[in-house]
Amino acid sequence: MSSHEPEPDDADTGPLHVSRLRTPLGEGPGDREPRYDAPLSVNPRPVHRDRRPVVLVAAAAAALVGLGALAWVFWPSSGGEGHAGAPTTTTETESREEAETRLLDMVPPGYAADACEAVVPVNGALAQVSCDKNDDTGGPLTATYTLAKDGRALRELFDGVVNASAVVNCPGNIQSPGPWRRNATPEQTAGTLVCGFQQSRPTVAWTTDTDLMVSEVQSGPQGPNMVQLYTWWASHS
Repeated sequence: MSSHEPEPDDADTGPLHVSRLRTPLGEGPGDREPRYDAPLSVNPRPVHRDRRPVVLVAAAAAALVGLGALAWVFWPSSGGEGHAGAPTTTTETESREEAETRLLDMVPPGYAADACEAVVPVNGALAQVSCDKNDDTGGPLTATYTLAKDGRALRELFDGVVNASAVVNCPGNIQSPGPWRRNATPEQTAGTLVCGFQQSRPTVAWTTDTDLMVSEVQSGPQGPNMVQLYTWWASHS
C-alpha cells in the first residue's frame, strides 16, 4: 500500500499518523530514548464539502413550487360560488330548534310542562330557555339554562354570571367558584359551581362541562333561602 498526502478536499478519515515524536524541552536529539509523557496535539484539518447537491436540491424544490403554483391556478373548481380551487367542506350544524329540544331534555326535573320556554340565545350560545318556579322542595323561582357553542363560550358565559353576582361560599363552606363532582364519580370533576346574590336574590349557578351547559337558578328575598336552594341543587344537578 502506497501512502500519499491527502488533498485538502478529501473527507476526514480520522487522526493523522505521527511519524516522529517531539522531544520534551531540555532534551536534545542525542538523548537515549524519546519520552512519551509529553501531550500530543493534533490540529484538525478543515473539510471543504461539496455544495453542489444542495444547489441541485434547491433547484428541484423551486421547480416543484412553480409546478404547484401552476396547478393551483389551473385546477378546475369543485363548483359553487367560492374562490376557484378553494376546497369545499360540508359540516352538519345543529339547528336552533334542535338545540332547544336537546337543552329542554337536560333541564332538571320539577318543572311543569309549560314552565320553560325557549328565548333568543345570548352571544356564544346555541340555545337558551327560561323557566318559572320549580315545584320541588326548595326549588328556584326562576332559572335560565344555556347551551354553549364550545368550551370557550361555556367559560365566558359562566364568568358573566360570576361577575354579576356578589359571590359567597356555598353552604357547608364549599369553595365558590369551585369544582363540583357527582357522588357516583367523586374522582371526576363535573363542572364549576358558584353561589352568590343578585339584587338580594340567592343565586346558584353551575356548568355541566360534558354537556356544554350553564345553569343559573334564583329564588327571592322571601325564600327559598340559600341553604334550601343549594340543597335543591345538590339533588338535581
